[in-house]
Amino acid sequence: LIYLVGGHVGDGAISSVELYDPQTALWTQLVGMAGARCMHGCVALEGKLYAVGGIGAASQELDTAEVYDPQTDGWQRLANMSTVRSELVLAAVGGKIYAIGGWGGSSTLGSVEAYDPQLGTWALVASMSAKRRLHASVVLDGKIYAIGGNGASGILNTVEVYDPQADSWKQVASMPRGLRCHAATAMGGKIYVTGGANEKSSPTNSVCVYDPQADVWTLLASMSYVRHGHASAAVGGKLYVFGGLGAGLCQSTVEVYDPASDSWVQGPSLTSARCHTMAVAL
Repeated sequence: LIYLVGGHVGDGAISSVELYDPQTALWTQLVGMAGARCMHGCVALEGKLYAVGGIGAASQELDTAEVYDPQTDGWQRLANMSTVRSELVLAAVGGKIYAIGGWGGSSTLGSVEAYDPQLGTWALVASMSAKRRLHASVVLDGKIYAIGGNGASGILNTVEVYDPQADSWKQVASMPRGLRCHAATAMGGKIYVTGGANEKSSPTNSVCVYDPQADVWTLLASMSYVRHGHASAAVGGKLYVFGGLGAGLCQSTVEVYDPASDSWVQGPSLTSARCHTMAVAL
């Protein structure tokens, strides 16, 4: 199942949450978050969904966090982060939630903080080597990958990996080109990066895959639509891409990628066009 959480529509951030079932191709409306969020982080841990930071209904940067329990179909507020963060990424590994980089209200952040659900508190961990916002992240083999984004001097193609055991970051092979507002998903032991805006701030339909064993990026078949500020998730060995911004407008289109044939097909459209949303498989 894929949860689509928050995002931006024509008049601002939304709090709505929808559930997509790839088996039936049907969307179901769930209880919304306590507050509206776009450009936020969202991740699954131990059967629950965590939504953190972002931009709220009044266009303010947020330091708030909340958790959703599918068993009760309800959200509960958590402790606030140490700083406001929008345009961040969220990752879950080793029983903790990591809020990575983002926009801190006046500057791009390289800092990272970890939430421990057992303690109910946030604590700073090692910072990235580069400040990043509008980047992407995945967890693979117990490590967190921070990919591209806006840096201190423009759009980045660099990738760095965090080892929670060592509390340290290291560089790996860079993407073929710099990207921001792209989406990344781990599937079959590899990392798939879709769309995003390039160095000229033009939305793209390009797709590439990273093989951590070979430390190599490879270009794949492009999507049918250019999009940035979209979301992606993997279920059943296929990659789903949702919404985003196309030619300056929010999209409702959904595309599905099959790695076996390196090809894309159309999926059932969103119930409403949206961008800067988050998709989480659970």
